[in-house]
Parts: sequence; structure tokens; C-alpha cells
Amino acid sequence: MGHWNKRTALLLGGGMVALIAQGQAWAATPRENTVAAAASDTPTSDNDDQTRDGETIVVTGQRAAIKTVQEEQVKSASLVTIVSGEELRAQPQQNLADLLTRLPGVSSSVDQSRNAASTGEAQYLSIRGLDTAYNAYALDGVRLAQTDARTRAISMNLLSPFALSEVRVDKAPTAAQDGDAIAGVIDLRTASPFDFGAHHFQIRAQGQIAGRAAARDQDPWGGTIALETAQQFGSFGVYASGYYGKKNVFSESVAIHKDYTKQNGNVPGAVRDNLANAVPVGVEWNIFQNKIERFGGTVNLEWKGDSTDLYARTTYGEYRLKNWMDQTAARSVGLTAGQTNPNAGSKLGSNYDSAGYLAMYGLGGTNYFRTEHSNQRLFTTKIGGESRLGDLTLDYNGAYSRGATSYPLRIQAKWGSPTYIGPNATGPATYKLITGLADRTNPQVVLTDDARNTITNLDNFGQAYTTAQFEDSWESKLEGRLDGTWRFGDRGLSSIQAGTKYEASKRYSNSLGDDGALEYDFTATDPNMTKLTAVPGKRLNGFMNDMQVPFYIPDHAWIEAQNAKLSLSKLSGIDPVKLEENRLDGKEHRASGYILANFAFGGLTITPGLRYEHNWFQGRYWQDNGKTAGFTTSARSYDQWLPSLIASYRPGANTVYRFSVRKSYSRPAFDLLLGPTSVSRDDSGKITSIFVPNPNLDAVEAWNVDTSIEHKGAGTDLFSASLYYKRLNHVMFSTGSTNATGDLNVWTSPNSQLSPDGVEIETLDTSGEGSVYGVELFARYSLKGLPGLLDGLGFQGNVTLQRADATVYVSNGYRRQRMPQAPQVMFNTELFWVHGGFNAALNYAYTGNKLYDLRSSQPDTYVQPVSTMNAILSYAVNQHLTAGVSVQNLLDSHSYWSTAGVGKALLSVDRKGGYVEVGRTYMLNLSYAF
Repeated sequence: MGHWNKRTALLLGGGMVALIAQGQAWAATPRENTVAAAASDTPTSDNDDQTRDGETIVVTGQRAAIKTVQEEQVKSASLVTIVSGEELRAQPQQNLADLLTRLPGVSSSVDQSRNAASTGEAQYLSIRGLDTAYNAYALDGVRLAQTDARTRAISMNLLSPFALSEVRVDKAPTAAQDGDAIAGVIDLRTASPFDFGAHHFQIRAQGQIAGRAAARDQDPWGGTIALETAQQFGSFGVYASGYYGKKNVFSESVAIHKDYTKQNGNVPGAVRDNLANAVPVGVEWNIFQNKIERFGGTVNLEWKGDSTDLYARTTYGEYRLKNWMDQTAARSVGLTAGQTNPNAGSKLGSNYDSAGYLAMYGLGGTNYFRTEHSNQRLFTTKIGGESRLGDLTLDYNGAYSRGATSYPLRIQAKWGSPTYIGPNATGPATYKLITGLADRTNPQVVLTDDARNTITNLDNFGQAYTTAQFEDSWESKLEGRLDGTWRFGDRGLSSIQAGTKYEASKRYSNSLGDDGALEYDFTATDPNMTKLTAVPGKRLNGFMNDMQVPFYIPDHAWIEAQNAKLSLSKLSGIDPVKLEENRLDGKEHRASGYILANFAFGGLTITPGLRYEHNWFQGRYWQDNGKTAGFTTSARSYDQWLPSLIASYRPGANTVYRFSVRKSYSRPAFDLLLGPTSVSRDDSGKITSIFVPNPNLDAVEAWNVDTSIEHKGAGTDLFSASLYYKRLNHVMFSTGSTNATGDLNVWTSPNSQLSPDGVEIETLDTSGEGSVYGVELFARYSLKGLPGLLDGLGFQGNVTLQRADATVYVSNGYRRQRMPQAPQVMFNTELFWVHGGFNAALNYAYTGNKLYDLRSSQPDTYVQPVSTMNAILSYAVNQHLTAGVSVQNLLDSHSYWSTAGVGKALLSVDRKGGYVEVGRTYMLNLSYAF
């Protein structure tokens, strides 16, 4: 499983202790004692940890919710992990991607190319070492519309735990569920009005302070308020909830400015082939100011009749992010008039001397500004019912979902110092740019006093450009479903289930500005250029390490006004045809049907099933072949037969053994399959990559084998262990990413080629094969018979060990490669205490390193291990009011750390993330129910 450091070994040792303790307790928690304890108001040594005094009703409610979903999990027909909404809302985080990493086999990821790691929140979920796009996502059974054109992964940013009754992660779904779920199904379920008393109302409020923002004299305040009510009127019930949250997050990062290069240019091969010969080029320091807003609500209507139940469930969520990034850098810049490069004529180019060793001339300090504002919206509604006609039960529903993501205005602006070449401002350059990595998270450029004075004198920083970009996408989806179940008896063939489903969706995406069409170039139009210190703003009062160029933060309103005047004013003059060149309109239809049977023989249940799915895609997009340009249309279809078999054995009510084998698949993201050629450029406008969609892509297919054991003990005690194996064909690495091109984690195909100017043309290839295997262990145990204040102590832990690899084509050949977003080790542990009205928890989560993306000549990018510790304390003042405090990231650990190569020695470059710290968040929590 790779290198095991001391921390990992310690954590795994703790997990084994938890499992051993649970095993010893197993025999002491027979079902009879559990039932008796649950029915009693008097605690016993073998008591249910829910049975406390009446004064702790709020705490009891949370524990009871955990117990309920555990019992549901053990009774489930397939291998599913369930977490209650009460447990989620008790945690300090509000982001579902972070919350769900508490579950075995679930890890999270973030796309730092859009500065997302700077928010301190994860975006995407990975199940069992598979790409985030290999999950199926549903809200109340409705497949969620995609909010991003370039991945089938769903960002968890805009989903809130406030209205959820539970979240189910089904890792071995039956034939009755959608088949495009190689990793599993993430099913979010909102509350029913009949989950509460006849008349229920609750208000939750939370105040937040961002510790890093407070330390840097930035706005640290945030808060959330959530309301919910459930009202029953006989057979009719109404549930409604709404929430609004706002917070400020200030974070800091450091990264290498440009790709690594060879120290000795004579060494053959690519940079990735000899990392000992790789050296960094320049350093950048970044600060991020984030303002995050979340709001939304749920309205559920239900009517229960003697033979028919009807419902209508509607949810809306919105996530708004304003992200301002300020960057300083000591970096390589071009020589100016009167400056000459001594390497002229070198056979290895201008960066190497005559002997072939790196000799880079031209040092500059820069101040760069970028916004990454985004808006995400998701709406789902579902109307349906259940009719019971004797032995036949019919489930039917129709649903609509719409998701949208927009980047309403992406502003970039840059200022730079004069080029420093040595003591003489003109003539042959004598000063070499050398970047050191003695401290792997605090790289430094070697500076003389003269060089330092040149790149830190902000009075000499002139503005180079200001530019703007736009991007937006949406999908709307309609679906209808009918399922029927015929029940025959309790033994032999107990039931047959069959159903059909139809989906139809439309999507749109477009962008403008990637080609510099809205750029205003000061170097070409304004020889005086705006000096940085002439811009309203202020200097930063501190940073996490040694920045070599000071931070001057320009006033955001001033930059936006300047951009509107110089950059956005060009919009009216752009050829309307140009506005359509990145547009993609698409349609997608899916028709499916299934049949499965349930056989029962005492404690043994066998469920064979078969599902068929037909997918059809069509896209309309702008295509320019060099001679003619215009809109073109192309289409593609897939057919999948998906057999499955699930067997469960229950020797008693509290124990279940499961085995399943099934076939599943994953569809390519729409605009990886169909759409226009995309061009990516760097900050100077130079083309860095060209991506061409591939209409001949195959769907990724997998055979999945799962086996597990679960045992439910007293109270919330639970033990589970599972093994899994997946065999994948037509593997494709296209992980969840919101970046347009150049960071899609794709590899070039065997037929890739170079553009006329030498840039490699990238396209997807699905000739790879892969495998995933692993083990998951989980234990939750409440210690029994402890005296005094120790009464109520317990612990929970889970550990996942896994391996996910594929043989893929990269640049010029096939190689065996770890799959993206697949940590080999994941560990979560929690020490909890429930005593009187107190509820406290200290939890720790660790995720091992994982591949972020593949690169051809450069080292692949890896995300290094990340860990976080959270502390929670609450007190039930009475049956209505609960108050508490919590701290997120108690140890002030980094939130993100990416490197070039699997080791920690080489910090990653710009847009791959670098090293990011967000700091601690402190929270005050109040809840009132009546």
C-alpha cells in the first residue's frame, strides 16, 4: 500500500483497538438486553446509550437518530452506509463534502485551479478510490442536474444539511437503481412531515469567526440561521425549512510560479524522468479573500391514505462565492530594450549556457489580481405516490431538476517591476534567477540586495494589463418513473419487482474572454502605465511565511471600475460571431428498464436482477477547421446490459452478511464527448494546450464484487467490515474540475499530434484498463459501566485501505498509473461524551496522498496527506434550548498541499494549488425547538 508513515501507523493502531474492543463487547449485547434497555427509563450496565434522564431530550434525539439509521442500514437489501441529518448538523462544518468524509470509504476533493481550496471547503466526493464523476447523485430519488458542463460530478457546495433527514451512500446498488454508478449512489433525502410530532418548529443559529481573517485585520464574521417546521393535519402533513448563511474566509498559499525545468539540459528525457535534475522557476505568494453565501429551502407535502400515499417534494439551493486573489511573485520575466542574454546562440536555447546548464536571466517582481466569483443554483421538484393494490404495490413519480453555474465576471490585472539583470540596467545580463527549495513549503528566490530593492519597490510597479472573462452553463432535466412490486409470500420466491424510467435533458454552456478578446494592454497603449502605489489600497499586515515581495492589496472597487472602463467597454465592439464560438447546446435522453426477483430461505435472501439502459447524446457547437467555420451537430448513443446478484444472510436480527456482484458503467461528460476545440492560454496570451473532444469515446464499464458483515449492538454500537473489488474497462481520467481546459486530467491518445506552433493537441482516450480493491472497517462503541463523569464516553472509528490503478496512455506510451482522487489510506476517529445535558466530541480525519492530474513531460501532480481535528461541545439547557461551541481545524493544519511528483520535495506550480492554509474557525451554536 505504499509508504506508511508514523502518523498513519498510529491512526491504524487506534482503529484496531476500537475494533478489538467492539469485538469483545459483541457477545455482551444480545438483542433481548438491547430491547429491554431501550424500553426502560432506568440505566443499566448494559444499557442503551439513549436512555438518559428527561432533561437531556435534545441529546437523546441526536443519539436516537443515529440508532434509527443504523437499524435501517442493517436491514437494507444492499450494502449501504447511512448517516442521519441530526448527526450531520451537530458537526461544525456546513459543507456536505466535508461532512460525508466521516463515512467509511468516502473522501473529498477540491479544484484549486479556480482557487476553491482557499475557501477551506471541499467540493466533490469520491467513493472507494474512484473518480468523483463515477458517482450517481440523487436528491429524494431525483437525479440531480449537472451544474458544470465538463464533469458529471456534482459540486456539494450548494447542498445544505439543514433539511436532510439522512444521506445514504449505496455502494452496491440493485438493478432497481440507475446503472451509471460504478462507485455508488449518493442519495440525499429530505425530511417528511410525519418524522416529527403533530406540530413542530425549530430554529438553529450559528455565529462564526474566521481566525486567520481576524489575525490579518480582515472581516472574520459569519453566521447561519435555519428554520424548520412540520405540521400534521390528520392524514395531510407539511414540512418546510429555510436557511441563510454567510461567512468570510481568509487564506494564504505559496506555490512555484512556472513549471520545473532541467538543471542540466544535456540529460536526456523529459523533466518527469529525472526529478533529481528538476529545478523550480520563481515563487508566488497568494492571499484569498472569500465571501460565501448559502441559502435555500425545502417544502414537502404528503398525504397518507388507506391504499394510496401522495407527495410533492421541492428543494432549492444557491451558493454564491466572491473570491478575490492577490498575488506577489519573484519570477522570471522577459528582457527589455537594451538588455541582452549571454546565452544567445546556445544549442539548448536562451535559458542554458554553452555547457548546457541552466542560466536564466531576467528577474521581476509582480503583483497580480484575479477574481473567481461564481454562482451555483440547483432546483428539484418531484410529485408522485404509492398505491397498494393487494399484493401489488405501484410507485410512480415525475420530476424536474435544473442546475446552473456561472462565473459572472472574472477580472485579471497585473503590475510588474523593471526587469533586473544585475548591477547594470542595460547590456549583458549577469544576474541568474535561482530558486531554492530547502524548505519544501517555503521556497525562496536567491536575492542580492540590489535585486531585492528592485523587486520590492512598489513605486516602480507599472500595470501590464486588465482583462475580463465570462462563463456559464446549465442543465434542465425531466424524468418519469414507474415501479411495480408483486409479493407472493415469505419463503421461496417472495417478490418480483420491475420498473421503467425515462430522462430527457437539455444543456447549454458558453464562455468569452479566454482568447484575450477583452484584454486592455498597457504596455502597448500607455507608456506611462498606472503605478501600483497610485492605486487605492493597503498593505497586508502579515503572512504565514517569508514572502519576498510585499503584499499591496488594491481596492477592489477601483479595479472593477478600471476594468469596466478599459476592458468591458470592448464587449460592444466584439463580432457577434465571436460570442458563439465557445457555445455548446446539447440534448441527452436515457431510457431504462429492469426486473429483479427476491428469494427468501429463512435468513438467506437472494436478489438477482437485470437492467437495460439506452443513452443518446446530441450536441450543437461551433467548429472552425481553418477554411470554413460554423455550427455543426454530432450525436452518439450507448446501450448497456447490467446484470446483478445480491445475497444476504441474517443469522439474527442484528447481524447481516452480504455478497454482491454487478456490472455498472459511467458515461463521458457531455462536452468531453461532443463540442468545439478548446484552446488554453497563459497569462501572457501564449497557447499552452489545445483540447479536442472525442466523439468515439466508450463508456467506462466495471464489474464490481462486494462482501461485508455488519453487527448492531446496544444503543448506537455498530461494527462493520467490507471487502471490495472492481475491474474496469475503457478507463478515462476526467476528474471533477471546473477549469475550462489544460487541467482536465486527461491524457493524450496514441494518435495525438502537434499543432503548427508545436503545442500538443490533447484528446481523450478510453483504451485503459484498471482495478480497484480495498477493505473498510468501522466501529462505534459506548463504554459501559463507567463511574461519575466518565459515564457516557464512547468512540467511533473507521479506516479504509485501498488501491486503484489503471494502465493508460500518456504522451508517448502506456503506463500503470494510480487513478485520480484515490487515497490509499483514509482514517476517521472520534471520542464522544454524552452525560446529563452535555454532548461533546473530538474528531480527527486523515486522508492519504492522491493523484491530482497526469502530465506528459512534467511530473504528475499529487495532493499530499491532509488531516483535520474538530472539537464540539453542547449543553441541553432544557427540553427546548441547546447551546454549544465548536472549533474547526483545531490543530491549524494546512487545508491543501499539492506537489510535482508523489513525494513532498517539489512544491506544485501555479494553478495546481501549492501549499494552502485557511486557519481555524470558531463557532457558537444555538438551537430552540417547540
